[in-house]
Amino acid sequence: MDEWVRAVHGARDVLGEAPGRMPEKVGPVRSVVYESWKRSKLQGLEPDAVAPSYYPEVELDSYLTRIAAPLVEKRRAALDAAMCALSLTDQDGRLLRRWVPDTAFAGRLDSLDVAPRFSVAESHVGTTSAISLLSGKPVIVRGPEHFSEVFHSLTCAGSPIVHPVTRRIVGSIDLTCKLADTSPFVLSWVMELAADIQEALRNASSRQERLLLDSYLAHNRDARHPLVTLDQNTIITNAAAARLISGIDQAMLWEHASKAMGEKATAPQPMVLTDGTRVSIETRPVNDGPDIVGAVLSIKQDVVRQQVRPGHREVPALPGLVGRSPRWTALCAQAARIAPVDRLLVVGEQGSGRAAVAAALSRPGPVRIIDAAQIGVVGLEAWLRDVETELDGPDENLVLRHVDLLEPGAAQAVDAALDRRTTRRRVIATSETGPIGPGPRNPLLDTFDEVLEVPPLRDRIEDLPALLAALTARAVGDGPAVRWMPDAVQALTRLDWPGNVATLESLVRAMVSRCRAGYIGARDLPADVVARASRRPLAMLEQAEAQAIMRALKDAGGNKHRAAESLGIARSTLYRKVRALGLDLSTAAF
Repeated sequence: MDEWVRAVHGARDVLGEAPGRMPEKVGPVRSVVYESWKRSKLQGLEPDAVAPSYYPEVELDSYLTRIAAPLVEKRRAALDAAMCALSLTDQDGRLLRRWVPDTAFAGRLDSLDVAPRFSVAESHVGTTSAISLLSGKPVIVRGPEHFSEVFHSLTCAGSPIVHPVTRRIVGSIDLTCKLADTSPFVLSWVMELAADIQEALRNASSRQERLLLDSYLAHNRDARHPLVTLDQNTIITNAAAARLISGIDQAMLWEHASKAMGEKATAPQPMVLTDGTRVSIETRPVNDGPDIVGAVLSIKQDVVRQQVRPGHREVPALPGLVGRSPRWTALCAQAARIAPVDRLLVVGEQGSGRAAVAAALSRPGPVRIIDAAQIGVVGLEAWLRDVETELDGPDENLVLRHVDLLEPGAAQAVDAALDRRTTRRRVIATSETGPIGPGPRNPLLDTFDEVLEVPPLRDRIEDLPALLAALTARAVGDGPAVRWMPDAVQALTRLDWPGNVATLESLVRAMVSRCRAGYIGARDLPADVVARASRRPLAMLEQAEAQAIMRALKDAGGNKHRAAESLGIARSTLYRKVRALGLDLSTAAF
């Protein structure tokens, strides 16, 4: 042991080099350790200056802690017989619980900040057994193999804990002892405990999760074909699906599946992924008796669309606007076909982007906009004179907004002015209704050569990630970038968006203005938005209750114990109400 320790200590000289100058390998140092050394250097760490970071918001009494604690207690006798410490971390390397029978050894670990709510992740302290969270494999790190010099007198052995349903790493179990007390059986003991925790997670999994896992295993016959099994909280994918879909896509898949099952669609349905890949998805329900509890999605890339056929041309996008959904693509295709028409009517719901589409169709030439909503301010006669003047003006595009607001007499006057114009400038009008619509007949709407309908946001919800990115970039300007997390995107896809893109833009501006972390998650959304994004329609009293819960959680920084206290209820009651209301908590452990 002494000779090995001296050899590894000698090899540590490479840590004085810049990361780019470190050699590929160093004598006695194992590759798993040396790769971690290099990553630690790349992250700006130095062996004599690392410290665990403290996270006060970490919930110590987590789902994982409650599963693992009874299993550790069964091994209390083994822990009492040795001077060692057992630690449980979450998936980010933050300590949730520590068992240290020996008070002297506990004090030593306290002095090193190896204690609950501190992070021992590689990004904070360099190489420890917590690197098992990165590799997904058990590992033992002895003495000078630790990146930090303060850990050289210790050995730690760790094993990742993999959730048996989602197959995701949810934490790790780590044993720390003195280097002199290192035993070859330490790692196998930790691996055995991790396996028991995983089995307990399996047994604690809900019936619904087990049904999902059984359905996944039944359909995952060919790993080459992307397969996803999911419900509102859980997603299981094979490797082919994981390579194809992003986190944002995963968040939107359940909404796609819910819609397909609600419409009882048996044929594959199209979907456009966030990178523009077109896929078709066959949806099969997962049943628990008469109830649908999840879905199995078989995904195929739309290779026919990706093949370039002779004479085939891609549908041009509208300048400055984003979208790849089928409804939006159809709009762009129609716009390309009718581009030369002299008089064009753009219709759509309020806030759907009619004016933006009209402006995009007017490019690259100059655009003059006259809004019928201003008649109440300037008067009808002055407004009509303005229209006449513009129609006889320079050869540029004219956009008439809100022509559906015109009274029949005013509509006829505008139609006559259009007929009298001396220039052939193109006229694009916007309206909430088309030629055949509710309310009094507007004669002007009958006179347009073509009608282009802008779909409401609820009918192009696949475009939500792209719209969020574009609107956020506009709101940020030259400021630091802001990213939307998948759970926030998923929550927003559940809204009806009666105000369409205009309402979305208002929300984006509000969220960006108060964003300090660089990203926006579901827990950052306003309480009323989260309540309306509930997975089922809520009655008025339930809406109020849901808003109160989300507001309390937000005020408590996501800490469910403090949120329950502020509401005057037990934490178990809080969990029960969250499940009953169908709320989506980004901090929940599944």
